[in-house]
Amino acid sequence: MGKKTVLILTFISYAQMHAARTLWSYMQKYLTIEDYNKNKMGQAYLTFLLTYGIGMNTIGPMCCKNSLKHSIGISCMAVGMLFAILGILQEFQLLTFPLVIILMAINGLIQSACYPACVNVLGNWFKNHKVGLMMGLWSGCVNAGDIYGLLIGDVVIQRLEMPVYWGFYFMSCCLILASIATLSFLQSEPRNQIQGINESESAPLILKQKNKSLNILSAWLVPGVAIYAVGYACLKGTFYGFLDWLPFYFQQKGEKLENHSSYISQMFDVGCYVGGIFLGYLGDKYKRRACYFVPSLLLAMGSMLVIRFCLDLIVWPYYLCILAIGIFQGGPYNNISGVISIELTKQFENDKAAISTVSSLIESTGTLTAAMFQIIIPRIGDEHLFTFLCLITLLAELVCCVLLFRELKAKRRSK
Repeated sequence: MGKKTVLILTFISYAQMHAARTLWSYMQKYLTIEDYNKNKMGQAYLTFLLTYGIGMNTIGPMCCKNSLKHSIGISCMAVGMLFAILGILQEFQLLTFPLVIILMAINGLIQSACYPACVNVLGNWFKNHKVGLMMGLWSGCVNAGDIYGLLIGDVVIQRLEMPVYWGFYFMSCCLILASIATLSFLQSEPRNQIQGINESESAPLILKQKNKSLNILSAWLVPGVAIYAVGYACLKGTFYGFLDWLPFYFQQKGEKLENHSSYISQMFDVGCYVGGIFLGYLGDKYKRRACYFVPSLLLAMGSMLVIRFCLDLIVWPYYLCILAIGIFQGGPYNNISGVISIELTKQFENDKAAISTVSSLIESTGTLTAAMFQIIIPRIGDEHLFTFLCLITLLAELVCCVLLFRELKAKRRSK
């Protein structure tokens, strides 16, 4: 098996997970549940993100100590079956709000096994390569999945005018097919994997440590992990604010913007993919990352303020501004979520689960923060959505400034 096959299989698997999340976000407005209002939507998001974050700290690391391939494949299969159940309940009008909460809780726990396993597999195969560019390419699976999920929702509801449950059935089939492909063809690590890492290829500010086993508590003490986790928490909260609420935001802006809600929202994911690749490449080339995060997030905040205070009901400026937000915020988001987890754990040469442990910690911190925001966003009103997300991005900017000062001090020391 080659690296390309590993990249494609893990890309498809995690893209399907995100497609399922985005399809759910799009479909919620059309569910036949009595009194299913904006606050209840927020509670459903909250339930998913809470259990997902908790699972990241428990189920994720535990699964990664066993078979990585089976962690990915079985989680895809289980989510596919869950979406089939959602479709059946919706088709026969048996879906209720308590059932939604139960299913979203199960969904979060199941999905928490997939991401750490994917990052661990990629760390096994690409540890000694240009990790920034590679993870920039792979992190696009999040954005590809989001676009794909929105397209399914738009085609089923707006274009073909089919019942909502057909979207759930289609997503179920795709997840099960991805599971079969993963279980059949994925190899968790190269057969001739080389133990040890060349010190010259290690990330700056990282000291070599050997023979240390990492758990979810000791991971907080790894240099750089805590500060990156805080920054990522802010970015993750903002990312899920856009992911879960952008379609709903535009659906409330009148028929003209509602007809474009799916496509405008997709611009955010297109931008995230472009930004992730570009900043990953720059980080690999110049061996610095925070110095690109700071100006990038400033430009993202500027684009948010333009939407909040300058735009009316003309459609095309929204496409440009959401694309810009995706590029300038998605770059730091995609890099911290994957690249940093691999770079921070290069020091743990003998602990194969180190990458999944650190990625689980960073991801769970972000997810639990995003869960908290799902309580706040429904209560602030649609007109304040971009103001709120801009303030959270400002917090991430302050954290990145701390990281920038660290990089500059390290550069002076090296001279």
